[in-house]
Amino acid sequence: MLDRLPLTSIAREYGTPIYVYSASSIRRQAARLMQSLGTIGSLHYAVKANSNPALLALVFSMGIGADTVSRREIQAALDAGCPADRIIFSGVGKTPEELAFALEHDIFINAESEEELAAIALLRRGTHVGIRINPGVDARTHQYLTTGMDENKFGIPVDAAPDAFRLAIDAGLVPDTISCHIGSQIMSLEPYRKSLARLLELRDSLMSDGIPVSRLDLGGGFGINYGEGTDFAVEDLRALLRRDVPKGMKLSFEPGRYIAGHAGTLVTQVLYRKCYTRTFVVVDAGMNDLIRPALYQAHHTILPVTRRDAELIPCDIVGPVCESADCFAQDVPLPLPEQGDLLAICDTGAYGWSMSSTYNSRPLLPEVLIEDGEPALIRERGL
Repeated sequence: MLDRLPLTSIAREYGTPIYVYSASSIRRQAARLMQSLGTIGSLHYAVKANSNPALLALVFSMGIGADTVSRREIQAALDAGCPADRIIFSGVGKTPEELAFALEHDIFINAESEEELAAIALLRRGTHVGIRINPGVDARTHQYLTTGMDENKFGIPVDAAPDAFRLAIDAGLVPDTISCHIGSQIMSLEPYRKSLARLLELRDSLMSDGIPVSRLDLGGGFGINYGEGTDFAVEDLRALLRRDVPKGMKLSFEPGRYIAGHAGTLVTQVLYRKCYTRTFVVVDAGMNDLIRPALYQAHHTILPVTRRDAELIPCDIVGPVCESADCFAQDVPLPLPEQGDLLAICDTGAYGWSMSSTYNSRPLLPEVLIEDGEPALIRERGL
């Protein structure tokens, strides 16, 4: 069941594999953020987490803005009803055409390098910009999800930041925001504490040199429970910020996974079983549909939709793609599923469909949104 609707009925009507989303889950997670961080700063949903137009419209209808990393994401946010003055344009490799498009629509830009600042100044002097800093903080997450260390490609090292702010001013820009993003799926408060301390130290240094800073953009990265433990405690972050951030300083946050992650379920059908040295359960979803387990060794709880009263045995849930990495989980304790049974891969609302591909010439999956117990097809299956 998802929002009182049996997943079997979704599979019967739309086929498998398929992504199914809960509107109530998105509202619940967004409301928790708004009650905590929205009381002390502005929230901008990270569109890259899930950019389905229906989900974007739902999030923006709650008054949350958008964090974007490409021209198409900017356009998607605008099309879904997000006001331009609530959109932030981030990303390490913005093209001149993308920068021009953002400036044309008065989108706020977080610049990631000195050369990007120069490119913005060539297009429009007097522009208010943020400068993304790499604070050198270990986010204690997967190596591919860390973005705030010296070896990562993102931002400007904190030691080089004063020169970057001065360069921006000399080029005719107004750099009034210090931005950072230290990683994704962060579960501990400590990395944020360290990052905030370094940003405030930089802010004090800039202010003493006559460079006014009015906003701190702390990024996102708030982790969620993928079946073990609890979600990141945004309430603790709120307490830290209220204690340490000077009064009058504006704050911005860019959550994505925290809003959309729990909302999604990937429903897949069992094709075959192979019971030899290991028990393989071959399903019709593949790593091209959900790459997180293969890419990040990410854990997703897998539950049987079709219930069977039998002994639990360890099963490897694998897909049809011609790669050994096409494995969603190993040693999952399940009653051995029968051919045609349905499995639910949970918490796939963020970085699921948005990272999918047509590898092996497989079609992109359809998406269904459940609202008040009623399903709506919000993306058709690809050809």
